[in-house]
Amino acid sequence: MANILIAGCGDLGSGLAAELVAQGHIVTGIRRTKNEFPQGVIGITGDLVAMSDDDLPDVDLVFLIMTPNGRNEEAYCAAYFDTAQVLIRRYNAMAKQPKVFFVSSTSVYGQSQGEWIDESTPAQPTSATAKVLVETERSLASAFSSVAVRCSGIYGPGRFRLLETVLSEKEWGSNSWTNRIHRDDVVSALVLLANCALSDKNMPAQVIVTDQTPVSMWEVKLWLATCLDAKVAVNGGEGFAPNSGKRLQGQYLLSQGWRLQYPSYVSGYHELLREFRSLSK
Repeated sequence: MANILIAGCGDLGSGLAAELVAQGHIVTGIRRTKNEFPQGVIGITGDLVAMSDDDLPDVDLVFLIMTPNGRNEEAYCAAYFDTAQVLIRRYNAMAKQPKVFFVSSTSVYGQSQGEWIDESTPAQPTSATAKVLVETERSLASAFSSVAVRCSGIYGPGRFRLLETVLSEKEWGSNSWTNRIHRDDVVSALVLLANCALSDKNMPAQVIVTDQTPVSMWEVKLWLATCLDAKVAVNGGEGFAPNSGKRLQGQYLLSQGWRLQYPSYVSGYHELLREFRSLSK
């Protein structure tokens, strides 16, 4: 039995917390607003940045799973870098430091010419927000034994943005490679990483979480448009082959026995479409 802190107990964090509680661990969850937590979780509601060291328990593992309030540098700094500094202040001087997992993003790979990316590929952030993520990863790595958990585009229950975009019938724009991972598969990956850490396994500094099936964005939109009976809003002047983006694969999780529940967007979006249609009635 371990003591585990989930700093950011929202959708992903709650899924992880429920699984860890079921395994018999003592789990403390922090969320910025609301006081709804999975059964068995010790819940704390408040802004992590404003918390004192006494507010945070001694733990064996920490998961930092924050969501920014916007897609700009300032919002990313507040959500990621500033919260990481609180964890460093609280746990860096402990005789037995916790293992820290930071849920980051594959946006840190700025490569965009169709390159294949894996866990040995160096991050090349190009956007201001991606640079904040890399800075946060490095800050945590300088203080702890930490792992940057780099997730590709997360989809799943309640995440309807792409469906709504296709239904809007707006021009699709340039084609590109896209990489996805279902919310439930992210949770199972985080549970596996927790168990690896508690088993004292050697772990890489970066882990990529993706469904291993990079596809053309137009392919995804064409499939969704067919399912939704929406207009195919493709610019006829372009070829179907992607001319930008990157293709992601991660090997560490697979080497540890990770099995995807949704190995491609088709299997994952079938359930999402059913949810979307039921709410649209």
